[in-house]
Amino acid sequence: MSDDPTAQQSEALPGPPAGLEENTEMEFQVAPMVDVLLVLLLFFMATATTEVITQTADLDLPKANQSKPVEKGLGEAVINVEKLNYLILMNSVKYDDPEQIVPILRGYAQDYEKAGTGKPFRVVIRADKDTPFERISGIMKAAAEAGILDVVFFADDKDVGNREDQES
Repeated sequence: MSDDPTAQQSEALPGPPAGLEENTEMEFQVAPMVDVLLVLLLFFMATATTEVITQTADLDLPKANQSKPVEKGLGEAVINVEKLNYLILMNSVKYDDPEQIVPILRGYAQDYEKAGTGKPFRVVIRADKDTPFERISGIMKAAAEAGILDVVFFADDKDVGNREDQES
């Protein structure tokens, strides 16, 4: 040991380990954070997609106690109106405006008429019971502009059943 008081003081004070500088800063690791963000993004995208599919397929059809079964063998175009955003879905293609489907419906009706079945071509509308009337009216107007006068609505006869029995 030396008699120098500063040497004794420096030996007594703990310092940084050998090989490290005193001004070292902790580094922020970006790669793990990006991984976590990507996993969260995938989770929310999958959840949102599943919810949209559920909402689209889960139409709450209007109830009708005098509904009739659908006749088989007629030429028809089925038009779905989505539940959340009221987009028109026909043959897996979405349309914002009912006017966009007029030429398509006209072509279907003409092709069906050329087949010579003798029965009228019809439009079948599947819409949620809470769909605004303006949207349904626009689709009916598009069918009329295409020359299709037979318009049918999908309805659900469940929970309506025997009203006459219940009233008696």
